Amino acid sequence: MFLISGLGNPGIQFKGTRHNIGFDIVDSIHKNFNFPDYKTKFNGLISKKIISNKTVILFKPQKFMNLSGEPIRNVSNFYKIDFKNNLYIFHDDLDTEFSKLKVKENGGHGGHNGIKDIINHIGNNFYRLKFGIKNNLLVEKIIEPSNFVLSKFTMGEKKLIIKFKKKISNNLNYLLNKNFSLFVNNLSI
Repeated sequence: MFLISGLGNPGIQFKGTRHNIGFDIVDSIHKNFNFPDYKTKFNGLISKKIISNKTVILFKPQKFMNLSGEPIRNVSNFYKIDFKNNLYIFHDDLDTEFSKLKVKENGGHGGHNGIKDIINHIGNNFYRLKFGIKNNLLVEKIIEPSNFVLSKFTMGEKKLIIKFKKKISNNLNYLLNKNFSLFVNNLSI
């Protein structure tokens, strides 16, 4: 059984922000694989389906980003998810170039408060799927990082993200089979 969670902030005012890319990716998988409607459970939104003979749970914590750990722990414990092998967390990454995805197995939080809270609740042994949000506004220090993550994507970025999310769904089987190099290589846009 696999748990794929996206991180973000609940509320309409955060929809489409850089910090909510984890939610957007999970919603794209939800739509492309025709998952059942989300249900509210474990302080989050959850949906479950079998894909390629594997049970996949999609989850979006509905506490604020910095409090993602408790909902992730609760849903993981209920379904007896093997954190080390079957927990995948999609989230934004300020240090990675826009639209690049990095897969990281265990380690630190890299300054991401959502990941930090998850580590505080379950330890650091899970997969992080880090979507790069860095662009020139951040590089040239035109905007503070705390404001940047809560800003909306540009129209050009949105068009690339649509393609990117489709590629994630098209290559999800590689992720579930832990063929990370093929998964990441097939996402380039």
